[in-house]
Amino acid sequence: MSLTIKLVRHGESLANVGHVVSKDVGDHTIGLTERGHQQARAVGASLGRGYLQDALIYTSPYTRTRLTLQGILSGAGLESKEVRIFEDPRLREVEHGYAEYEAQEARRRTHGWFYYRFEGGESPADCFDRTSSFLETMMRQVERKAAEHVLIVTHGLTIRCFAMRYLHLPVEEFDDLANPGNCDVITIARKETLTSPGWVTGRWGVTGLSRRPPEP
Repeated sequence: MSLTIKLVRHGESLANVGHVVSKDVGDHTIGLTERGHQQARAVGASLGRGYLQDALIYTSPYTRTRLTLQGILSGAGLESKEVRIFEDPRLREVEHGYAEYEAQEARRRTHGWFYYRFEGGESPADCFDRTSSFLETMMRQVERKAAEHVLIVTHGLTIRCFAMRYLHLPVEEFDDLANPGNCDVITIARKETLTSPGWVTGRWGVTGLSRRPPEP
């Protein structure tokens, strides 16, 4: 079996452009901009019906990821009833709590990007734990269904945690991973099937992720 996993960050959201603030409206309720809908349809057209129709498809239950998945399917000429979709709360965005995000920057540097727990929220390490649990569930389903294609529509930090777990990257590598852009497609597959993978561990590689620019 040759497994290919495509992870897609949600399209441009209303919070991404500053129209709403998550702590005021509830992070899970935030929708997409018109550009975000267009981005999702473009991803669907790029992935195509052939990849998606027989794929195992997983999504975060947040509004922006649900809408992104709808756009992807529409762009590929598919309806939701034609594919297998599983919503999983473990794929939700990292919980940033309700304190001011920017005010915690210095403490994040001191305690580590991966380990620092946002006030009233989670740390990336917490997100890693639930992402690891999801991965175990997903792989059992992949084996049971003999699936070769997987699509995961989720959030930027969750994608980084998934890639870190799947490729067994050290914490220092997580710190170097840049957050994917809206509707970026990250591919994990056998390294010989990928063109210029950014990270390789054993038989597996990943494309679509980049490194943070060096700090001044």
